[in-house]
Amino acid sequence: MSVELIVHPGVDSALIAWTSPFIADNRGFALRRKIKRAPGSAVSPNTTGEADAEGFREEIVASWVGFADGPDVPEGTRRPTTEWPIQKYLWSDFAVSAGDEVAYRVIPMRGPASGLTEATAEASAWSAPVTIGAETEGHAACFFNRGLVASQWLARLLPDEAPSQKLEKEIATPDSRIRQFLAGPIRDELVRLLTEAASAKAHVYAALFELNDPELIPLLKAFKKRAHIVLGNGSVAKKGEDENAEAREALAGTDLHDRMSAPRALAHNKFLVLADADKKPVAVWTGSTNWTTTGLCTQANNAVLIHNPELAAFYLEQWHALSDAGDATPNSLVTANGTPRKAGKRTTLWFTPLRGGLDLDQAGELIAGAKDGILFLMFNPGPRGTLLNDIIELASPGSPNFKPDLYIQGVVNQNPGTDKNPVVLFNRGERIEANADVVLPAAIPGALKYWKKELLKLPTAHAMVHSKVVVIDPYGEHPVVMTGSHNLGPKASGVNDENFLIIEGNGALASQYAGKIMEIYAQYRWRQSVQKQHGKPSWSGLANDDKWQIADPATPYDKRRLRELDFWFGRHA
Repeated sequence: MSVELIVHPGVDSALIAWTSPFIADNRGFALRRKIKRAPGSAVSPNTTGEADAEGFREEIVASWVGFADGPDVPEGTRRPTTEWPIQKYLWSDFAVSAGDEVAYRVIPMRGPASGLTEATAEASAWSAPVTIGAETEGHAACFFNRGLVASQWLARLLPDEAPSQKLEKEIATPDSRIRQFLAGPIRDELVRLLTEAASAKAHVYAALFELNDPELIPLLKAFKKRAHIVLGNGSVAKKGEDENAEAREALAGTDLHDRMSAPRALAHNKFLVLADADKKPVAVWTGSTNWTTTGLCTQANNAVLIHNPELAAFYLEQWHALSDAGDATPNSLVTANGTPRKAGKRTTLWFTPLRGGLDLDQAGELIAGAKDGILFLMFNPGPRGTLLNDIIELASPGSPNFKPDLYIQGVVNQNPGTDKNPVVLFNRGERIEANADVVLPAAIPGALKYWKKELLKLPTAHAMVHSKVVVIDPYGEHPVVMTGSHNLGPKASGVNDENFLIIEGNGALASQYAGKIMEIYAQYRWRQSVQKQHGKPSWSGLANDDKWQIADPATPYDKRRLRELDFWFGRHA
């Protein structure tokens, strides 16, 4: 067998990587899945045959992109990968759902585009079945939305005229199909948690930065006095302003506490403590997701749910400290935040503001110790003293800490530099202003052969990628996940209310985060290149030859591609 593959199950997707020797006349790879779908999981139209004795049915994975020299087709056409094969070695499968059990097989497709045949003798074996959306050790589960506005799926649902107005209306309508798809597992899980907790007469304790979502506000209000809420005033320009005034009024009858700290400091938390009917904490929900229509639907966000009473108790203690502080940040709060909370040996929780950047110091030491790779998503960390700067140090040839074999991929919402304090990003070991390894969000600016013009964001929105996540060595001996509300820079550490969670040793959780980061990175990478090429990209579809393959490991480009595959296979440098 020529092809070897590995499957990394995600929350509502799977990332598949494979290796193959150069195969003459290979036009790409077909990808087949054997799947036992959970209730409600949509069956593929490219299903072949009946279910086997164990309930698995075989499906052919579909692709959106055909051959560059092929005939024109209607926008939105999908074809099975036996017709439009995959000309790369990494693929994210979005046509699976939480609870599905799935296995994959990769088959080279030989011959010209007009006469492809499956080279089954050179195909991979079927992978072992994996479960999508499985809870990881320590009762930790992560969730993501699909909040990428720059997508062909959304572009084809919105009208050519006034697409922003249509999108704004849809995401504010709770039963909208567009809203529910964009909000994805984050919305599904948060609605489930609040509904079940209210039914059980439980208590919830929330510390929230922004709140305006028309579905979440009624769910909180249903708890009445059992909803305990510390609500900030958002990101305002002047003292006394309040972005959450309407939500504050709507939540009359709950146990509501104001924290009007902005603009001096942002009350930037977005955590929820789930407690039982006796107010004993049992679980915590945290991450980057603001409880707003844009936070749920039009920004890339993440959340993590951990059923751990010890960890949840730390968050509840902080909730009370914030409630007692009112609009102020007393010295006692800052001093207490300087001591990390430990939930077991491998989970560290920091609250901010604190003095001396102790949270960033611990995170920076973990980044410096990376052996295989670092993946990240960041929103406005700042120009200096950030975790992005720590990562850049490892990627810069001129740095004494340069690690040339480290695999680094990430998306930064915008370049955090200024004319006075420039931040130089990196690409394949070279320092340049724009890059392919750390990308900035972009949209397709005009109609292309297989693509329609896209929105990038709503006109009033600043965030496209709002997650704050760093993943280190997810397939190594010491995997690390860092997440929370923290923007990963000095202002978050020393000024704002934040929570910053560092989880070590949970490889399954790190893998789920890594796969999602790669999906977002891949979404924007080519789009950024289209922007740089003024809407006339050199690549516009599949090549009708075999030259796209990895052919010469001695060339820098193919060496890098092989190093990328080594990372996803867990082969250490």
